[in-house]
Amino acid sequence: MREGYKSVLEFLEADLEIEGDQEHLYNQLAAGTKDAKVRESFQHLARAAKGHKAAIERIIRDIESDDHDVGFYCLMCGWDINFGKMPSVGNEERCPLCCQKFALVDVDNDYAIKSLPQ
Repeated sequence: MREGYKSVLEFLEADLEIEGDQEHLYNQLAAGTKDAKVRESFQHLARAAKGHKAAIERIIRDIESDDHDVGFYCLMCGWDINFGKMPSVGNEERCPLCCQKFALVDVDNDYAIKSLPQ
């Protein structure tokens, strides 16, 4: 499901590349130092970057396989509004807290929500 996630996927793919570069750099720095504490710090940072990469890859896979909920924060109260895993543009949901009604819309291949009259 790439529909509705154009900007999100662009950001995630850029972040994925950055985390990969960081992991590589931290491993190089760890290998290049003689100080055990400094090496341990760089190895810790490399492991963190590797974990970030794995998490980002999982989110991208979930989006591309339609296994990612489409959700927004209510524009009125900030509560979570969930449109489910495979919504259609035009679907309507109510905020579970304030009951404001919203429609799912497409803006340049990104999902967005529009307030509807009560």
